[in-house]
Amino acid sequence: MGKDHQEILLKRRSARGCIRDGLQFYFAHFRQILRQTWPITLGYAVLSAVASAIPLLFSPTLLLWGTLIGVVAVILLLAASRWLLHKKQIMHASGKVSVLSWLMHLGAIILIAIVCLFVISILTLLTSLPSIIMMAANWQSQMGIINGDPVGMPDYVRWLSLGAFIIAGFFQAYVWLSILFPFHLLKASISSKEEEMKQLNNLK
Repeated sequence: MGKDHQEILLKRRSARGCIRDGLQFYFAHFRQILRQTWPITLGYAVLSAVASAIPLLFSPTLLLWGTLIGVVAVILLLAASRWLLHKKQIMHASGKVSVLSWLMHLGAIILIAIVCLFVISILTLLTSLPSIIMMAANWQSQMGIINGDPVGMPDYVRWLSLGAFIIAGFFQAYVWLSILFPFHLLKASISSKEEEMKQLNNLK
């Protein structure tokens, strides 16, 4: 796998090629990725469940705090998983890329981000359907209480909702991890271009 990965990294790609090859690599090595990252994704699932439960099960006024926790959970998930996958050599390190080079490829960065986030949004919605149903039921119950109706949901529903959020969060974690690989190949492509330019300059 190491030799094949090094050959993959040496290729120069367009933004479209980075997305296609990055996702193909992700799905081809999904078992290895799952085996290495499941503790991290489980931690993310718990944090995302807390983020969903705070405004739903406690108070709608805490929606901002729940959103912030959710954003932090995604950042920690991606950062920790990237570090671990590099350490386990599932993602081989490419050469360093300067800030100027990133800025020169800003169009490709934006395109990859838009496409990946669009796909992630759709898949997140699909994996969140059970938790969305639980959220709707809880909201409906809370609105009934505000209007003077008796509590329509048994106490165990809170725990059932939290369980649904954790399961949905675990699947969502692997949806989010897919974004790492197109950017990984983009960095490798930029690094390869920079190396070629250095070699050409040395020959002059």
